[in-house]
Amino acid sequence: MNNYILGYLSGINYNNSKSILKKIAIKYGIGLKEILPEQLFQFTDRYLPNKNDNNFIFSMSDCPDCEEADYLIDYLNYDPEMQSKFPPLGIDRLQILISILKDMIIQTKCSKLVISLTDSGYIYSYKVIKFDELSKTLLSDFELNQGAPDTLYEIIC
Repeated sequence: MNNYILGYLSGINYNNSKSILKKIAIKYGIGLKEILPEQLFQFTDRYLPNKNDNNFIFSMSDCPDCEEADYLIDYLNYDPEMQSKFPPLGIDRLQILISILKDMIIQTKCSKLVISLTDSGYIYSYKVIKFDELSKTLLSDFELNQGAPDTLYEIIC
């Protein structure tokens, strides 16, 4: 399976948001590529970005040169001796993803983040949560599913 992270930040309050997001991607060593709204696979009309808002639509990956987030949202524990820039424990990698999402939200001062976390490319459930519920919800959902929850999250800031 391939793990995918697709989404968008809406209502961004900074003109230099792209440079802010580029710095976040460099800080964590991830890929953060701007994509077209049509590439938000499986996003229903209700969850597509409003064209009148200042949005940044993106795909996130394990590194700048790849398309998938195979390690970042894989919840399996790996052999500690495996050569990877990410920690071997799934929960530790999830904590990194949560930190990335929080940095993106806080530093762009967006009004919401809509993001899908899937290991199949398909979204099977939708959740609307508040920013302060982000960590608790993702940790719970990943633990319950023992992996990417195939869920689209609308995170209200």
